[in-house]
Amino acid sequence: MNLNKIICRPSDDRSKRFLLGKKGRSELLAIGLNPSFANESSLDPTSRNIQIIANQNGCDGWWIVNLYPARFSKPKNLPKRANKNLLNENLITIKSIVHDDKYNIKKILCCWGNNVESKLYLKNQVKLILNHLSSLEFDFYCIGKTKLGNPFHPSPQSINRFLGGINQIRLKEFK
Repeated sequence: MNLNKIICRPSDDRSKRFLLGKKGRSELLAIGLNPSFANESSLDPTSRNIQIIANQNGCDGWWIVNLYPARFSKPKNLPKRANKNLLNENLITIKSIVHDDKYNIKKILCCWGNNVESKLYLKNQVKLILNHLSSLEFDFYCIGKTKLGNPFHPSPQSINRFLGGINQIRLKEFK
């Protein structure tokens, strides 16, 4: 298995993304808000930051999933009402990742930011996903918390403005 290959699922649909990342012996699973347009051939600044955060915190592999899988460049453009089929497929994907032995998930990074407050379905997804992962006895981490108590999003702007730069990032417990 090629540990350097970036995987994107689906790879042929620019409207949604359920999974992006790279296999490793010890993997970090990052839970963001909604996917960017990063894919297997082109990472964006946020996905590159997640890769660095994983490496700096003992993980040689990383995966990104999201609360909502529809791709929008700005969270404010997310739909007022969620597509229930997308939500269900997303939850099934996340559950399959953490139950599948071919993944080596060791750490869960919560990183959805304050935009989670904008839509009730996003807040409900947080509860569903974290409840399931808690039942599997995963520990949750973040790179810091916002004033509202949400885990910081790992965008370059957030990391540089609030957290002192990417080289300063150490995972903190998130409850």
